Amino acid sequence: MVGTGGAAVNDTLTVKKDLVFDFGDRDDGAIGIPGITEDGKVIETSYFFGKARPKNIIVVSSQAGCPMRCTFCELGEERFARNLSPEEIRDQAVLMLEQAQMRGFDAVHVPHKVTVANSGEPLLNAQLVDGLDLLAGLPVRSFKISTVLPRSEVTAKVLADLADFAARTERPVQLQISLISTLEERRFRMSPGAASFRKIREAGEIWHSKNPTGRKVNLSLILAEKMPCVAADVVGMFPSELFRFRFREYVPTENGRDHGIREISPERLADIKREFAGQGYEVGDWASPSPMERKFGLASNVIRKTYLRMTSPIPA
Repeated sequence: MVGTGGAAVNDTLTVKKDLVFDFGDRDDGAIGIPGITEDGKVIETSYFFGKARPKNIIVVSSQAGCPMRCTFCELGEERFARNLSPEEIRDQAVLMLEQAQMRGFDAVHVPHKVTVANSGEPLLNAQLVDGLDLLAGLPVRSFKISTVLPRSEVTAKVLADLADFAARTERPVQLQISLISTLEERRFRMSPGAASFRKIREAGEIWHSKNPTGRKVNLSLILAEKMPCVAADVVGMFPSELFRFRFREYVPTENGRDHGIREISPERLADIKREFAGQGYEVGDWASPSPMERKFGLASNVIRKTYLRMTSPIPA
């Protein structure tokens, strides 16, 4: 297990590998693992690095499958299987740190950011914070939790636990909510189980009340052609003192294309950014996909889907 003395392959992990994908180079690269749980579920874990990144980023899964069935996600209509245990959440990072160190990266002394954003919806896993507590024992500098914010009593409880965790940990914790669109009807159409704009506003207020000096809640839009993204429509609901918008161009996926989601033009992207800046929101390019991510289409769960196709029986 990764520790202060180094890394070695650990056969006791609750998540295993039988294939590792390497993308790009040292300047802009990624490692992708379709993780195999002890009961045979396939999840996705990834590791992003490069000169333009302020920290190496480990991205882990929170569930096997997902109940949300969002039209923009590569999990698509796949059925939900189960929540991952706290140990499975931690062991994905341990597995990835071992792979990174085998490739010459410093998995012990270099600070890492852990993002919970691959397979599954983290705010539907009641053991999420237990998993974050275990991750805190690794060389982790900060956390980010990416959620669509489902309509669920479980979500309210996990959100409260997460806000408490952010308040007590020394590591920065970023909550990122996929707003999807500034048109609420479009949000519901693309993620039928998603909470309302009003519930997102309440989540931001809860987050700020427990972390008054912490990071603002990120609101993530699907920046694609013909997707409604109008700052004036949401500025009253999402004040800039509680929220900031994350601007990341949509990386096309097979499921997204099947639902008519197309890449945004540079001109429209620039117009959207100018409009949001004019309403007082922070606007930057820190979240833009790198050339490597664009080249290989590295959206969440693409690596997992590729693996499943490679390992599926060939029809007779």
